[in-house]
Amino acid sequence: MLQILRNKAQSTIIQALVLIIALVFIFWGVGTNMTNSRDAAISINNEEISFQEFQKSYDQAIAGYRQQFGDAISDELLKGLGVKQQVVNQLTQITLLRQGLKAMGVMVTPVEIQTTIEKMPQFQKDSSFNLDIYQTILGTNRLTPHKFEDSISRDLLSEKGITFINNFATTVSAAEINEIHQRDQETVTVKVVKVSPDLFSDKIVVNPQDLAAWFETKKDNYKTEQKVKVQYLSFPYKAQQKNITISDEQVRAQYEKDKAAYQIPEKRHARHILFKTEENSSAEKQRTQLKKAEEILARARAGEDFSTLAKTYSEDQAKATGGDLGTFARGRMIKEFDDAVFSMQPNAISDIVKTQFGYHIIKLEEILPAVTQPLEEVRVAIVTKLQTEQARPATFQMANEAYEGIIAAGSLQAYAQKHTDKAVIPTDFFSRTTPPADLSHEPKFMDTVFSLKKGELSSLVEDPSGYFIIFAEEIQQPTPPKLEAVNEQATKDYKLAKATEMAKETATTLLAKVKGGADLETSAREEKLQAIKSGPVRKNNPTPDPALPASLVDQALRLGAKSPFPPEALAVGDDLYILQFVERKSPEISKLDETTKQNYTATLLKQKQDRLLGAWLKHQEKNAKIFTSKNI
Repeated sequence: MLQILRNKAQSTIIQALVLIIALVFIFWGVGTNMTNSRDAAISINNEEISFQEFQKSYDQAIAGYRQQFGDAISDELLKGLGVKQQVVNQLTQITLLRQGLKAMGVMVTPVEIQTTIEKMPQFQKDSSFNLDIYQTILGTNRLTPHKFEDSISRDLLSEKGITFINNFATTVSAAEINEIHQRDQETVTVKVVKVSPDLFSDKIVVNPQDLAAWFETKKDNYKTEQKVKVQYLSFPYKAQQKNITISDEQVRAQYEKDKAAYQIPEKRHARHILFKTEENSSAEKQRTQLKKAEEILARARAGEDFSTLAKTYSEDQAKATGGDLGTFARGRMIKEFDDAVFSMQPNAISDIVKTQFGYHIIKLEEILPAVTQPLEEVRVAIVTKLQTEQARPATFQMANEAYEGIIAAGSLQAYAQKHTDKAVIPTDFFSRTTPPADLSHEPKFMDTVFSLKKGELSSLVEDPSGYFIIFAEEIQQPTPPKLEAVNEQATKDYKLAKATEMAKETATTLLAKVKGGADLETSAREEKLQAIKSGPVRKNNPTPDPALPASLVDQALRLGAKSPFPPEALAVGDDLYILQFVERKSPEISKLDETTKQNYTATLLKQKQDRLLGAWLKHQEKNAKIFTSKNI
């Protein structure tokens, strides 16, 4: 209904009706992005989940994927990930959990809800719950206390229920700990044959007709991004902030409350010596570089100056400064490197660390302990934060009044003509990855913009700077280009695709041959390939074997004398690998230290509890009446 009203907003007949209901729609969050229907999106044992609730959860899931993979993640990939079904499953399981808990007599009391809300820092002033702040924040977010407290009740019930069910799995036996330890420490040795498309690229002849035919099947991969042209009104918080005075007492109280946020984490100063390898480096190159690293490591540990060794032997740009990488916090470096540096003591020299860049030798120069920024350094940021919080309600009111005015006027343009003090800002066409500087770049904000249809007006859209009202003026749908426009890239992709086909055919034929009894090394030589024997590899090995990619270790560990080959050639990127089991060795039984025991116990308990909860939910679902709308 709201969609029809928006699209027909130019009609004077319905403007009066729209004006009456506009505030109600805004207050309850029924915006353009919500699909309203009398039918429920999902019904579980007659408990209904509205389309609005489903859409909210779906938008949150999409925003999470965009945050993880970047704004440029395609709609096709999102569709392939089955996000809608994930959300349906999540909402269904949460509802089944609550229903099952209520049936067992597990409940949340009003006192528990009250205590939880009172402890929430966003509702506190001077370390105490403040009713005015509570009501203001709920109003700003278009929530009633009843709705918010019901949501808290549901969350608390879910948390309490998971704890209740987990209490049925609280012990782990010594035998279980020993078993998982054995699995973690056992090793397997395999023969490895790598079949790379690079071996076949010189054999690919590009026929223009074949390229054109191939491109017709792949042209959607070269589509341009969807673009939109919008007009918008902005209501920035800073317009209200200038009239808000923040006292020193408020600043000090906020500083104490958020003190953890002003902590500068521990940093470490390190040097390294790198012997480069690439992901597609041959096993021979890997062994050569590893041997060099072992020789230089021995010299460094024998007392030779680390900086001099780095200047002489390191194979990256840092060699000019003696391998100096400066100071950095945890998480700034690639994981394997990061883990090594933050487990070292000053002046220590690491073992050889393998990363995607090659083999590293690391020296830790110093540790810079964590420190907390003093109040004066963060005073301006705190004042801005407090001003923004206090400016939000007034800014929302202004945006809300403008929205009602637009609906009453019939269009954004008509409203602007009557309110010359409100500047409607037009944009040129832009994509998700190239939004205008004055518009928010946040994924959720972009989701709203790109969900609008041509001629459609958004509801109020909030971002960290304020509120926006957006009108979609024009939309350019993604279109596939002509082959001539992307000929160079298409030709490169075509050659890779054909070389990959040849590599797969070769690998499949070779695997079938050796499964039939042929010798792997002999058969590989006939195809001008090389079979390399790995060293003993194990789960979570900190130094992967050069012959075997780390991602294939789990598959190698599944092989044995009865099943010496995987079912098919294993892919790592565009490369294919054939593995053959050689031998397996179990570790000697040893006494585990307490830390290792505790880690294994925690892991096993989590696995048991997850399995128990999953089985319980599966039982609940089996006996439930579940309906999912076809309109989702």
